[in-house]
Amino acid sequence: MQRAEGAALLVHSYYGERDLWQGQDKVYRDRTQLDPEGIHKGNASLRLRAVRFQDEGSYLCYVTSELRTSSQQISLAVLRESEMESPIVAQQGQDVTLSCPFECGLNLQPLNVTWKKEEAEGRDLLVHSYYNGMDTLQRQDVTYKGRTQLHPESFPQGNASLTLRRVRSQDEGLYICHVKPELGRFSVRIQVTVEGTGQRIVQAPRGFPTLEKSA
Repeated sequence: MQRAEGAALLVHSYYGERDLWQGQDKVYRDRTQLDPEGIHKGNASLRLRAVRFQDEGSYLCYVTSELRTSSQQISLAVLRESEMESPIVAQQGQDVTLSCPFECGLNLQPLNVTWKKEEAEGRDLLVHSYYNGMDTLQRQDVTYKGRTQLHPESFPQGNASLTLRRVRSQDEGLYICHVKPELGRFSVRIQVTVEGTGQRIVQAPRGFPTLEKSA
């Protein structure tokens, strides 16, 4: 098996019922393993240990037998475990900034950022999207139109913060930030609570008063 992009790196080689380590790229040394029993059953899966961000990319697997030769290309994405930021308390009608820290490399050109709001039922709401060096808001949910802003000047410091303007009570909930820099993928979750919604007394049926939150 080898890496597909750029100068091909030899990841692992198996020939004559044994592993061949000669020529294996040093970045994969002591981190790869084939299962001989699986090979006899028609499965040449490779186990890669201690995955690193640099392992992300396309891999090519070549299998040659007496009957035929076959190949398969596999794409590997390396994800960082989702982090939970401290909860945010926002005031209705004011602006709030949601932080999204990530580890950035020297090249920020392929940086992609997506902010979503998690919904209990149905699909998540797209809050903001940034792709290929610009905002891409064609699929932004209508409730966030004209109220969101990213700060590209903060990207080199490893922060994809989102500013949400004129906060509404409906903005309360769980927000998820996905960042795809040159290496790795990062995910941050933030719980937002909205205060200052106010309450007023309304008359319920049969004369029982109840409290209702104002919008």
